[in-house]
Amino acid sequence: MKRLGTLLSCAAVLVACEPPTEAPQTDGVSAEAAGVTTQTVRDETVGVSLDVPGDWRVQPDPVLFNTYGFALFEPGGARSGGHERSPVARVALAYQVKPDQIEGLVQDLMSKYQEFSPTRSEVVVGQGLRGTVVSGLPGTDPYSLVYVADGDRVYRIGLWTMEPGLDSRARGVLASLRFERPTRSVQSLNLVPVEQAKYAAPPAEQLALNQRAHAERVLMTALEGGEPTQSVQATDVSAQQVACEFGQPAGLFWQTVWDYTNQFYSGYTTVYSGTYYNLRPGDPGWSAMSGNYGSWWGQNYHIRKCNTGLLNQYYANDWPAHKNANVYPATTGTVEWAGWDYADSEGYYTLGNYVVVRNGSYRAIMAHLTSIASGITWGTSVGMNTIIGYAGKTGGPWDEHVHSRIAYGESLTYNGQPYGGSTVWPNKLRCVSCRATDPGDAAGNGDGQFDVKDSTGARFYTRFYHGRWMRG
Repeated sequence: MKRLGTLLSCAAVLVACEPPTEAPQTDGVSAEAAGVTTQTVRDETVGVSLDVPGDWRVQPDPVLFNTYGFALFEPGGARSGGHERSPVARVALAYQVKPDQIEGLVQDLMSKYQEFSPTRSEVVVGQGLRGTVVSGLPGTDPYSLVYVADGDRVYRIGLWTMEPGLDSRARGVLASLRFERPTRSVQSLNLVPVEQAKYAAPPAEQLALNQRAHAERVLMTALEGGEPTQSVQATDVSAQQVACEFGQPAGLFWQTVWDYTNQFYSGYTTVYSGTYYNLRPGDPGWSAMSGNYGSWWGQNYHIRKCNTGLLNQYYANDWPAHKNANVYPATTGTVEWAGWDYADSEGYYTLGNYVVVRNGSYRAIMAHLTSIASGITWGTSVGMNTIIGYAGKTGGPWDEHVHSRIAYGESLTYNGQPYGGSTVWPNKLRCVSCRATDPGDAAGNGDGQFDVKDSTGARFYTRFYHGRWMRG
């Protein structure tokens, strides 16, 4: 086999909650006999190396959790497309844990997640080390957590699979691991602690723009129908529960989640050519339906809808959004989650920094935030014009975007993360600064400005499809 050279270098100093500019070292190696390109991933802080396929992506932890590690993502396959990456594993050094504490941690996991009926087993890790596996944990995909000790060091390895338990891909990752004493300390990385990073403010210039955009949005809302009134009845959805999904009931407020601070397309706007939309400079605030190929319609990454122990996201959507653009709640209500959580299960890793808002039996998620807005904590009431955070790309190796979805009847884990329930697809989205995105056609469809304007003056999008340009 021949060495193709170093692709990336070791993890380095982090500023605010930006992802590290340098990742664990990866050496490309061509397995000529098998015709498969592989890479050796080595992290001197974690103290591990392993061989993985050459197209897998490596994402080092962007902030300091109670462990330090990196995540692996695989392109292609049934679960990818939305973010162009599928989570495979997170390999972390549990630098606060001693080997004799593993049994207590495993028992604690089994107790805290007992409603999921987790299973415990043993597995060989690396060159003969014995690891303890807890499978059946909640997350965005079925999730297992492995504890293994090498001398006086403890490692925590999380693995995502299509079905509960360890599949061949997960076992391959475990078998490939090689442990060595770290040559660099976690403290030397100067990572920002997660609690501090959670509420980091955008740069002053961006924050001033955000505040101006917010003030204009509040004024436009007052002129165009005002704040919404929720009037959802349980009977609106009860007949459709068996299907694990249903359309937006009458009275359920649902809105676009960004404003004109979104300059994802570098300040470009859309112009209709008679056949398709082109871009021209000068007018920020646009995003595209199902950006990054994630979709409300269940294609690609967002596929789950009937799993009782997982986060169902069949009608989730990814809205491309400029870094640190204002993010608003998809629905009004009360904050039930705000931040990251890596206390004992990283099954929700790909959401990154996220906020959950509950209204009655409905919960909205807005994820991948760079940071959360000051004052957005559990129990906070949020309205249509409340800034809940700032757009980012936390949770994986993708471009900035806001992951947004609403579900009905979810349950909560012991520490407040949602799971189960039924997915909901939108019939209409309230917009505030929306402009001419639909020039109409010969049949008279489209009014040249927005899809619906009700008697109060409020404006809504009512038709959705992949790639449609929409203004917040």
